[in-house]
Amino acid sequence: KRGLIMAMMSPTKLLLFACLSAGLSASRLRTAGSATVRLHATRTAYVPVPHAASDSRHVSLLSLDQVAAQHLMLQQMRAQSQQLHALQYYGTVQVGSPSQSFKVIFDTGSGQLMLPSAACESQACKQHRVFAEKNSSTFIPIGWADDPLVPAKDDYDRDTTVVNFAMGDAVGQYARDRVCLGNACALADFVEMTEESDNPFKDAEWDGVLGLAQALSDHAEFNIMGVLARDVGKSEPGHLNKPVFAFYLGRNIEDDAEITFGDYHEQRMEGPLHWVNVSAEGYWQFQFSDITLDGKSIGLCKKYGERQCQGVLDTGSSLMMGPKKDLDELLKFLGIVNGETQFQCNESAKYPKLGFQIGDQLLEMDADDYMDRAKRAEDPVGKESCWAHMMPVGDTGRGAIFVLGMPFLRAFYTVYDLQAKRIGMAKAKHGTDFQAGSGSAEVKLVSLRPAGDDVAGKAQPRLSNDGKSLRKQE
Repeated sequence: KRGLIMAMMSPTKLLLFACLSAGLSASRLRTAGSATVRLHATRTAYVPVPHAASDSRHVSLLSLDQVAAQHLMLQQMRAQSQQLHALQYYGTVQVGSPSQSFKVIFDTGSGQLMLPSAACESQACKQHRVFAEKNSSTFIPIGWADDPLVPAKDDYDRDTTVVNFAMGDAVGQYARDRVCLGNACALADFVEMTEESDNPFKDAEWDGVLGLAQALSDHAEFNIMGVLARDVGKSEPGHLNKPVFAFYLGRNIEDDAEITFGDYHEQRMEGPLHWVNVSAEGYWQFQFSDITLDGKSIGLCKKYGERQCQGVLDTGSSLMMGPKKDLDELLKFLGIVNGETQFQCNESAKYPKLGFQIGDQLLEMDADDYMDRAKRAEDPVGKESCWAHMMPVGDTGRGAIFVLGMPFLRAFYTVYDLQAKRIGMAKAKHGTDFQAGSGSAEVKLVSLRPAGDDVAGKAQPRLSNDGKSLRKQE
């Protein structure tokens, strides 16, 4: 077999699992030309997103924090954050004819759709919805990833893909069928998994992963959004208005969250979009020239010369990450010593706005966007526990990069333009009701914090934006 061996990078990123995944929920707001998926958020830790071990273009950013969760302190940090923020967002996609629905994580750090197959006999598959190819009249078995339009002659002609994750693995084969994001549909290739390990799949609340990376797919036919974007502007139903998608995340778990396909919404923005070109193919990567605190430069990007600083927007990361030396220097400017992102702070302490100079635009995050604070029983009088949502990231194979995950994405409404290869950012407008207007279709992203103990050992109920009653997790 010439199956592509895929594996996750050395686990340094489990904390970032705020996997901004999205999908179609029962309540959809549809209009012609676009689809907005409202996101379900969850605190569950494990999110599998693969990459090709032999090609740095396929390194999934979701793999960078796996090891971090094995460290007790980092687990406590994540638990503290979970009191306020979701760690994953998921929803559903439709596959096949007639359509079969699946909950998926929409991840800008990976490049293809992966779903469990009805042929899978693993216990993990049995816990989830599975794709039944025999029930779809439009299903086509695909033999090889490099021949994505050629049907397999028989089952023996279908290549297999081994997908390794930090805490488990899966085996899959290639397929082609009708895939729908909102009301936009197209024939596209994907991976149906025929074997899954218990960890991380069995107890996951999602069924699969849908990659939305700029250019990480094995072939263009596996890039679901790219396939949909080929026929933008057509008047007939099932086509997108524009070759774009956009993410909106609420500040808290109970707030609305959504992904829009084929358009974006000015009602979700405090001001106009600021556009920046993709600086390197693969991730949604861009260049920025400086990091500021209350508008004052700290000069971190000068040492990188013409390359300047490189940022990546990653819906699969629950933190913001950067090279360790740069992060340590930033923390020192914030008055945080020894590189510790969880620390005791004075109750009266005020922290500055954190800014990113992107072209001629300075995008600033309030302190509450990147720092959580809480009073714990063990904190002395006048002190409280503070946690900066930052973590060092190792080598990604693409040089020094800053991964801007969920803290950044909650602060800014982001738009991803496939054809123009650019990213739009604007301060997110929170706290207002919104209904999709003409020319767009919305799908809610459901956020979820499962029941469980917080960092202090206190039982917390289930919390979500899905309107369901609170209930404890067994």
